[in-house]
Amino acid sequence: MQPVPVSDKRLAERFGVALPITMEGEEGATHDLSDTGLLVEVSNAPDVGAQVNLNLEHMVHGRDFNLACRGKVVRVERHGDNFNIAVRLSQPLFTDFEDVPAQP
Repeated sequence: MQPVPVSDKRLAERFGVALPITMEGEEGATHDLSDTGLLVEVSNAPDVGAQVNLNLEHMVHGRDFNLACRGKVVRVERHGDNFNIAVRLSQPLFTDFEDVPAQP
């Protein structure tokens, strides 16, 4: 996972990472994510300003986790046959992982 440079407008460091995600029941993948937002590629575009539910699939210490989150669509851009959707999260993304025990 590579950090993406932080611009003056960003509140948190972004990481370029492709993870499976479901947004409003539609499967897609992340392009990057941070504690406060993410960029998702999906085939259907919600409207800018729409509130969306997301389910991020990831692995922590060798265990599969699904993280449900909610956010607001702040940008929609065409990307080939799909759309890149920028979502600002309602709650920080990584707060739940501080207490996840490491696997031996």
